[in-house]
Amino acid sequence: MPLLTFVLYLVVEVAALVWLASSVGILWTVVTVLGLSVLGLIAMRSQGRRVLGELRAANGRRARSPADAAASAGAVTDGALVAIGSVLLLIPGLVSSVLGLLLMIPLTRAVLRPVVARIAARRVETLVASGRLVTTRSRFRSGHVVIDGDVVAEPTDPRPRPTPQVIEGTVIDTTPEADGR
Repeated sequence: MPLLTFVLYLVVEVAALVWLASSVGILWTVVTVLGLSVLGLIAMRSQGRRVLGELRAANGRRARSPADAAASAGAVTDGALVAIGSVLLLIPGLVSSVLGLLLMIPLTRAVLRPVVARIAARRVETLVASGRLVTTRSRFRSGHVVIDGDVVAEPTDPRPRPTPQVIEGTVIDTTPEADGR
């Protein structure tokens, strides 16, 4: 599949360059490709700084309210879209440069933001459901038992509480002893 995608990319890029060269000439095609590269570098620099500033501001807010959480998610999505646009601008070609420049425009990112968030949420759901999402703690890797439960807040009654209840039972220790018995 990656080979097919790469071949498709090459066909689209070559077709775009041939079409542009036949429409405006080879010299103007070269000027257009170089101009897109320079414009892309300028856009990468300015939008990269802007998105980095938004990420810093979102990190400072630390999601104190739903509005802060939405702004933080928007900053992260914008960062991802600018990163994708930067990669597209670095890949040689006319079509990839145009797509990369489109991702550098804030209005285009605002339109794509909900789509990217929906795709990312679906991907995370799939990874969690399949057990392939590994946390940083090795004890939660797939194959272990997960017990689902709810946290119930204790009542905040100022009256003194009765003594705790004792539940009688037997504790079975299944850990092996150190001497190997």
